[in-house]
Amino acid sequence: MKRSSLTILALIAILSMTFGIAAGPIFGGLTTTADGYSTWDADMINAEELEQTGAGVYVAVLDTGLVPNWSDYFPKERIATELGTGFDQSVTFKAKSDNGCEYDVSVGKLHQTTWVGSIGSSHGTHVASTIIGYFYRSNSDAAAGFVLPPIVVRGIAPDVTIIPVKVLADYQIPALPKCSTPTPATNAVFGTDEMVAAGINYVTDLAIQGYRPMVINMSLGGSELADIEKAAIDRAVENGVVIVAAAGNEGEAGMGYPGAYAPVISAGSVGWTGEWLKPGDGPRYRMWWLKYPELPILAGTGDVSDPTVVEDVYLSDFSSRALPGQELDVLAPGSWVRGPFAGDPGYNHLPWWSDGIADLRGHNSGNFYYVGGTSMATPHVSAAAALLLQKNPTLTAGEVEAILKSTTLQIPDTGSRDIWDNTVAATITWDTDCNGTTCDPVGAGLIQLDQALAATPAQ
Repeated sequence: MKRSSLTILALIAILSMTFGIAAGPIFGGLTTTADGYSTWDADMINAEELEQTGAGVYVAVLDTGLVPNWSDYFPKERIATELGTGFDQSVTFKAKSDNGCEYDVSVGKLHQTTWVGSIGSSHGTHVASTIIGYFYRSNSDAAAGFVLPPIVVRGIAPDVTIIPVKVLADYQIPALPKCSTPTPATNAVFGTDEMVAAGINYVTDLAIQGYRPMVINMSLGGSELADIEKAAIDRAVENGVVIVAAAGNEGEAGMGYPGAYAPVISAGSVGWTGEWLKPGDGPRYRMWWLKYPELPILAGTGDVSDPTVVEDVYLSDFSSRALPGQELDVLAPGSWVRGPFAGDPGYNHLPWWSDGIADLRGHNSGNFYYVGGTSMATPHVSAAAALLLQKNPTLTAGEVEAILKSTTLQIPDTGSRDIWDNTVAATITWDTDCNGTTCDPVGAGLIQLDQALAATPAQ
């Protein structure tokens, strides 16, 4: 039954009275999420209760930048605003005079700009939230009957220092009215090879200056590896920077780049068979992702078998497989990771700490979404690299990769799992046949942080 506006208003009123929601962020004094609540994805890779927190390690997030109100979500001390930057190029599209279905594209000069994020996507904010955690309360939870107080969600490496580097920007692609199948004008968020390479080189320069250990998270990719980007990656690795990149979301069509490039640690995506289910009781509620034992209605949610067992894991259907000549390294949670992510259209929000409910009643999008993609798997692996580097800052990129790959939970390269899709079971199947070509769907397997840290020699 659809809830009435009156019911929603009542729920928000109860929430405000019970938990005293203030007209402003209430976690402003925190410097870490280390004491926050855990989630299914952290539990799946055994990231809970580890001694290492990533303190002293830098992770540069090359992405859309952070949303302007980033401090609503993150401890201010975890974001190195003084080191953040961005790179941009103008890109213009014009319909070809001899073919109304294609564009002539011109690219302008590269220039340096702010790290404050794209208005077309808050992708980079969600990526960063997996690494360092975030502050959370959702009106949508309350409207669904789950009235939680504001809480802190723990990051995989909660004491890492994030360097936001914006290499993805907003562009307008005009309509093609004269095409045989006319297309409307669209907004797109992407980066050029030069923008991405400039971001990598900027971070490498920081590492050379002494900001190390340094990890680069690249939850992005394309169909080819441009020479300028390859040169930047090679320079970074030669200077001790660890680069982690998404495998891609093309499934059997193969991996994207730079993820498929061997010196990069690539991340494919897995999910949990317990998603959306209440164990032993059929389909369950939206709060399956969070381990929050204080309220009985949430008891048992977010609790993956410990240690993680193969039967609890499925390979995401979108996760790119490695075709011949490509290298898929490891898997990490990437199917329905919760985090800050303003929705369509573009960047708009009502702060999570606000008493208002425009995010429920109008066109003002919510603050938190379940997002799936190898973009979400990648920051789990970047955070894992940071934990290893905290224990031993002298590790090379190759040594970090070798440790992560040698301590995984191995996932069979042919398998099938039933998961819940709304109220019915859906079967996810994967194998080594990619449209007639033999491929590698699972790499070395699912990262396990407790085992990886145990295998890491102390400095």
